[in-house]
Amino acid sequence: MRLNLLTVFDVLTTLFNMSGGLFVIVALLFAAFMRAAYRERRHFPPGPTGIPLLGSAHQLPERFQEQKLSEWGKQYGDIVYFKIFRTPAIVLNTIEAARDLLDRRSAKYSDRPRMVLFSEMIGQEASLPSIGYGERLRRHRKWMFDGVGNKDKLRSYRDIQRREARTLLRHLVADPARFFDHMHLYLASIMLEITYGKRVMSLEDELVRVAERGIEGANSAGSPGSMLVDFFPILKYIPTWFPGAGFKRHATVVRGYIEEWKNKPYESVVSALASGSDTSSIFASVLAEYGGAPTYAEAEDMKGLSFSVYGAGVETSRGTLLQFLFHMTRNPRVLSKAQEEIDRVVGSGRLPDFSDRDSLPYLDAVLEEVYRWRPSLPMAIPHRVISEDKYHDYDIPAGSMVIPNIWAMTRDIRYFPEPEEFRPERFLASSAQEGELLLPSSFVFGFGRRICPGQAFADASIWLAIAHVVALFNVEKAIDEAGHETTPRAEFTSGFTIQPVPFVCNIVPRSDTAAALVAEVGE
Repeated sequence: MRLNLLTVFDVLTTLFNMSGGLFVIVALLFAAFMRAAYRERRHFPPGPTGIPLLGSAHQLPERFQEQKLSEWGKQYGDIVYFKIFRTPAIVLNTIEAARDLLDRRSAKYSDRPRMVLFSEMIGQEASLPSIGYGERLRRHRKWMFDGVGNKDKLRSYRDIQRREARTLLRHLVADPARFFDHMHLYLASIMLEITYGKRVMSLEDELVRVAERGIEGANSAGSPGSMLVDFFPILKYIPTWFPGAGFKRHATVVRGYIEEWKNKPYESVVSALASGSDTSSIFASVLAEYGGAPTYAEAEDMKGLSFSVYGAGVETSRGTLLQFLFHMTRNPRVLSKAQEEIDRVVGSGRLPDFSDRDSLPYLDAVLEEVYRWRPSLPMAIPHRVISEDKYHDYDIPAGSMVIPNIWAMTRDIRYFPEPEEFRPERFLASSAQEGELLLPSSFVFGFGRRICPGQAFADASIWLAIAHVVALFNVEKAIDEAGHETTPRAEFTSGFTIQPVPFVCNIVPRSDTAAALVAEVGE
């Protein structure tokens, strides 16, 4: 039932002559009524019922929020509306909804929500995840595309990737128990060389330690755009001694790590160029655009590339490689089938190379299933709606936070039956067109103008590593003290990125021939 607004206005005018306190009370009630009437006129997507002030924030668990959002998707539909405090949020639980809005309407859905903690407090305002839609984003994406996106650049990095993949093999032979560290070093070595022009040989290298402190600090601070201070920015001004200000004290410490990470490698590139060294790197190329002498503001802007290139490239790819070893340990049948394919196509006298990829469809299917089973960025990074929109007769309010629930998309039983099963064969049965639509690699890297610009480079680095491991090693279950095999449990970290919790396995050369080939490529 709708109340005549003229009647309400007449009543309030009369009350204006009554006591001030009564008028204020009635005015507040009227405002609440108008808000409710406004919402009634709007047709928002279905979602959980909220409560005043909190919205539905209290219903979100501290860990594995993507799973809760997926449950809401099953209850309410492809697109879910709720409020986090006063901020409207839209969850996209299906590939179709994400592509309809984030891809096809990317100009409207490519902004970012305000990331007070990540951007303003710990100092990541110049990194791609936090840059809002506009000219600055276009500039950074161009830097990234020129650095890791175009085909000529990708080809130019192949020798670095091959060299570090062979180093990885030697490390796995020499000390297989430290495979977590070896996968980390493989990626860190590649990313530091292409970003700063410096080759590193150990995780103890100063640049690696500086970068890791920054990454770990940023991760420990919380997920971008989803912390309490992001919804109540005034909290960033409370004194550090104030009760409950631990997040601010922590942010101050992390900001120091981030500043060191941004400044130290940048200064090393500037110093190398000044001394006449022939340094080829992403930073060197960007510096050349400014004649090697950018202004302070320009220099601060380009330092954000540290997180955009190295941080994103190492953190998410490491989780994917570790998950690959996790699955090979638990699924010897899959590993054996991939080895049979490599033996048939490549043989045992050389290592698989990029040119072999099209001839190794099962190995590609294994990688697709790794991407799908536990995506490294389960909820991506939130987008923000720039202006009001409509989708399937639903109203999408301007300023809404939009969460692409990639984890839910990878568990859509319409496309991925028995989603908890690790089954690469699911990607061999589809038609070419259907497979292109449903390959996890087509959506786990993001959507629209926010898709990861380094996707092709990251995918190539991951593929080369797993191809080398499959060709030369068996990945077996560890044996406990009682002589029994131990199967790694399906336990993963929860947060902005996810990866397997530490597990053990035995990584051994498949044969004497494989061991000899590792020694040969080492020489």
